[in-house]
Amino acid sequence: MKRKIAAILAGAIVATGLTTAPASAASSGSAGGVSHPDVVLYYGQHNKTANISYSVKNPTSAQIQTCFAEESYPEYGEVYTGWGGLDWAMDIGYHDRYGNAVGGGAFLYSGEDARSGKATSTRWYDWEEFGKYTARATVERSFEVYVDGDYGSDTLYCELPDATYSDTFYFKRNTYLSANASPEPVRKGTYVTVKGTLRYWNPDFNYGDGAIRPLSSRTVKIYFDPAGTKGAVYKGSAKTSSKGVYSKKLKQSTSGTWIVKYAGSSTLVAKEAKDAVKVR
Repeated sequence: MKRKIAAILAGAIVATGLTTAPASAASSGSAGGVSHPDVVLYYGQHNKTANISYSVKNPTSAQIQTCFAEESYPEYGEVYTGWGGLDWAMDIGYHDRYGNAVGGGAFLYSGEDARSGKATSTRWYDWEEFGKYTARATVERSFEVYVDGDYGSDTLYCELPDATYSDTFYFKRNTYLSANASPEPVRKGTYVTVKGTLRYWNPDFNYGDGAIRPLSSRTVKIYFDPAGTKGAVYKGSAKTSSKGVYSKKLKQSTSGTWIVKYAGSSTLVAKEAKDAVKVR
């Protein structure tokens, strides 16, 4: 007689995404790891690329024995004779911050010849909100236990407990930051005005149409890095106007570079702009 129960080993990712500096990927479990950079929106389109490192393990001797003990009938003379038939598949899905599924990615099926490697899946989003998302990669695995008994040979289909991988990534609008310090050059001990604009890409979700618009009421931090030394020094902050313009008057005593930084957010990319000014 044949008996069958589904066998599943699950693993899941996030992350991740694309164009900024890579974010670290947090994952755990036995099926592999996940890495991704954050996602940046360019010209009305954004996507998430998941790179999943996986390693499909054989069932342990304890798992094999448990399957045999739970599914066999020793009273009918059944005895364990071996195991085999390892099959597995991996499916990638994406989820929003509320846990709702927002689409799938790649599906991968393999056998004995590819127990480990990397699977890459890219999903394009046109209508999803910006912010935090999760990507999950699920690895399913099944194996067989063989038995002999008074009524002939039999095959047991065995189930393994689920394992979970998770990681987060962000869909972000691209930002544009400029910086200019004047006058140039400047007399030692006098003031320069550090000024610029902060803008962002604002799509209208019409398959690529959109516009670069000002970011208002956002704080930028200003640093000065003196020539010939290491490390910038914080000098103050400024807030952008309704037109995305910021301005700050600061004293300069030596040649160096003014650095303006915008920290970004869960929906907006962090940016930095520089302007070198000599002292005469």
